[in-house]
Amino acid sequence: MNYKNALKWLNEIPISFNKDYKGYKLTLKKVYDLFNYLKNPEKKLKIIHIGGTNGKGSTSNIISSILQEHGKNIGVFSSPHILDVRERIKINEVYISKDFFSEFISKHKKYFTENKISFFEILFSMSVCYFSKNKTDYVILEVGLGGRLDATNICNPIVSCITNIGYDHKKFLGNTLLSIATEKAGIIKTGIPLVIGENRKNLIRFFQKTCDDRLTKMYLVGSSNEVNYDSDLKGMYQRKNISVALKAISILNDIQIDYQLVKKGVKNVKKNTRFYGRWDIISYNPNVIIDIAHNVDGIKEILGQIKEYKNQIRIVFGTLDKIDQLKIVDLLPKNYIYYFCNLDSERAMNIEKILERARQNKLNFKSFNKSKNALVQAMNDSSKNDVVFVIGSIYLISEILA
Repeated sequence: MNYKNALKWLNEIPISFNKDYKGYKLTLKKVYDLFNYLKNPEKKLKIIHIGGTNGKGSTSNIISSILQEHGKNIGVFSSPHILDVRERIKINEVYISKDFFSEFISKHKKYFTENKISFFEILFSMSVCYFSKNKTDYVILEVGLGGRLDATNICNPIVSCITNIGYDHKKFLGNTLLSIATEKAGIIKTGIPLVIGENRKNLIRFFQKTCDDRLTKMYLVGSSNEVNYDSDLKGMYQRKNISVALKAISILNDIQIDYQLVKKGVKNVKKNTRFYGRWDIISYNPNVIIDIAHNVDGIKEILGQIKEYKNQIRIVFGTLDKIDQLKIVDLLPKNYIYYFCNLDSERAMNIEKILERARQNKLNFKSFNKSKNALVQAMNDSSKNDVVFVIGSIYLISEILA
């Protein structure tokens, strides 16, 4: 099976075999069985486990970059991808090889089919086998959804991190911050240190009690305003992610940390990891900035930084049809110009829902069936000093960059 056929086969596999998530309250037995079948490659790895609502990808890649500057080979498993499924599995800045990808699927597809292993579980198991084979020094695993019942939770890490708690995937994780925090706290392991980037007192108390119950030390990240490292990750919200990454690095007990190398790692995240899609400038005159911010908390962070601009702001926006997504439209300032667009996805929010809310909020907007048409129009309408932002969904960013 060549790479093209392997990818075609994989893309026909459901993301989850519990599409309505009535089965979400089940166990991880299927994943444990899968890894037993693979002879438990995860047991050979030093794992840093990253959970949270926003910032998991950034935090993972910041940690990777810092450890690379210390001469280490770092495996990163993340999701979702923007353009290439192999983005999800990389060592340093190099994506998984097409040969390993296709050989792994060819070798194990019979087991995957017979046992209804999902798209995510296949890629996760592939990543662990790949990292094990290539003898990585550390592996960073990003939680896919929630934590407690996420496939990545079968592993025993040396450090766990929870970046923050926000409203996302409410259909699966619950309608309150505490219920969401409870699911994400499922990655907390007995005796394994936990780094927390959350700063709300009620949630800190919850995590502290959970850590106490599990005989685990909790490290609370201080104010992100204390972070003054220069970084090629330009969003101001990255200061919080840098803080979590720095704390996680500081408690690793099997590496001598050189803070000049730490600074170099923070400065060169994109260079060291090929990480993208976060406050990236993809065009100039006018500046076009893309960001995968896609939920209420993420959009708030983006808008908080955009308001520092004195230029005319134009926003290209499309999103998925999830609970509370229309609340994002309620956040949008009236003094910007909007280019709302459909997305080429079955999960996309019907643009008429967005337009109806935009009319209610008296926004200045145009609408488009295609995201690229929306961006072209926004750029054509702009003077060279205007700034165009593209936000709302990773699917939107994928379409724009394709």
